[in-house]
Amino acid sequence: MQLKQLRLHRFRSYAQLALMPPAGLTVFVGDNGAGKTNLLEAVHLCCLGRSHRTSNDQDMIQVGADTAAVHATVQRGPITDEVGVRLFQQQRQKKLIYVGGKTVPRIGELMGHMTCVMFSPEDLDIIKGGPQLRRRFVDMMLSQCLPGYFYALQHYNAVLKQRNALLRMIARDGADARQLGVWDEQLAGASPALVRARRQAAARLGELAGQHYAYIGGRPEETLAVRYQGNLADSEDIAKDHLQLLARSREDDLRRPTTAHGPHRDDLLFTLSGQELRSFGSQGQIRTAVLSLRLAEIDILTQAQGDAPLLLLDDVLSELDLGRRARLLSGLQHVQTLLTCTDLGEVEHLSPSCVLRVQNGEILQSN
Repeated sequence: MQLKQLRLHRFRSYAQLALMPPAGLTVFVGDNGAGKTNLLEAVHLCCLGRSHRTSNDQDMIQVGADTAAVHATVQRGPITDEVGVRLFQQQRQKKLIYVGGKTVPRIGELMGHMTCVMFSPEDLDIIKGGPQLRRRFVDMMLSQCLPGYFYALQHYNAVLKQRNALLRMIARDGADARQLGVWDEQLAGASPALVRARRQAAARLGELAGQHYAYIGGRPEETLAVRYQGNLADSEDIAKDHLQLLARSREDDLRRPTTAHGPHRDDLLFTLSGQELRSFGSQGQIRTAVLSLRLAEIDILTQAQGDAPLLLLDDVLSELDLGRRARLLSGLQHVQTLLTCTDLGEVEHLSPSCVLRVQNGEILQSN
């Protein structure tokens, strides 16, 4: 897949912009705060309908504007496709999603038309942070490569929300606890689609990320492994086992009140040569592991889509030595890459296809 054109209107620091990046590596260079990351955020928005930086859509609208829009034209083999998102300052106005030049009613219809893998410094929290960040990493990857996964996740979360609301009503108002049986059955029925997909994803991530880590890190004796963890991780009858867990934990759930068991508590365990990476890994090892995960994500999306996704690298090369930097990008010749940096010295040996200088929300020059 190739991004042929990116158009911004009142998006972050950009009043208007039309960008046509070439295939290969495009570098955006400029000081911190110049607007480089905003360009990658716009691409991410077109792929997933959401920012990687904020959950508040209004944050992406230029100050003083009522609306913002991002549109992208992509080439997938012989097919040209266009996707876009329009945001509104008024929260009562729902954002609009465009596919093929027409609005679509659900954000899930955007998934898969334009895919990306993004690595930013905050991605270290995939390993260092809490389980919700690791679940989000897997969920975003699966939403891009499995058409039904996004809707399955939405359905599960909607049922979970209703069950938790009922638990609070029982605790606060004395509502009838027998109603929980209905929500238990619905929640257990929604679990298998998530558990099976995550289980397979974790196994594939472990296999591929381990290979990438050995190459990028330059230390074949260090073995990266990924293991899926959860109440139902090893279950053969997921719905039945989840229903039993909910029944056994009902008194605890009523006392809290929240749902203790299910895919919403899943996690990934990362180990390096048998030791938990989160506790024992150095900063360099964790950084290399996250890069390896992102490269594995590219492999998985490429296999699922039959076409490589876009790679977005936000100020990540400065923390890598020359050897790891070269090894990271040497295997990405087939992937269109957008990279941000503050110093051209970081990329002078990489032979970029295009270098664009960014200052105060404007692209001033190109090489």
